[in-house]
Amino acid sequence: MWEDDDTEDGDAEFDPEKERRRMEALPIFQKAEEIRDMTRRIIDSIDDEEVKMIHSNIMLEDSIVIPAKIASAEAVDDFILKMENATIVKIHARSLQAQAASLIFEEVLPEEYLVLLRKEIETFRLLFRAWIKTFHQAKKEGDGWGLFVDEDQ
Repeated sequence: MWEDDDTEDGDAEFDPEKERRRMEALPIFQKAEEIRDMTRRIIDSIDDEEVKMIHSNIMLEDSIVIPAKIASAEAVDDFILKMENATIVKIHARSLQAQAASLIFEEVLPEEYLVLLRKEIETFRLLFRAWIKTFHQAKKEGDGWGLFVDEDQ
């Protein structure tokens, strides 16, 4: 009843394990995972339970969404979808940076921990800028919303 037509589209050569390894080898993905791990360690070191409760969910979500959306962008060959995912990555990276600044202001942790996280996010930003330049090779078909492309092509 359900016929699998994937092999007719040339997907017979698709190797998900190879694709996962390719994506995990990307410098931006590796940096995103480093930031995620660093964020977890920072949150675990907050002693003040009220501060931890306020910041931990936001920071953990931000740090988990970043590598997930990089993977999502890498999984498609559509410019708009890549840019949508990249925009979400940027929003969460900036949120994480703002949360770190807030923790510096609240003086709940040694400042050097949070400064290190902010430096890693800055390194990530530079990788991000190089990464999004690779998107221009993807298909640029409009989706009717007019965002990222001028008109439907």
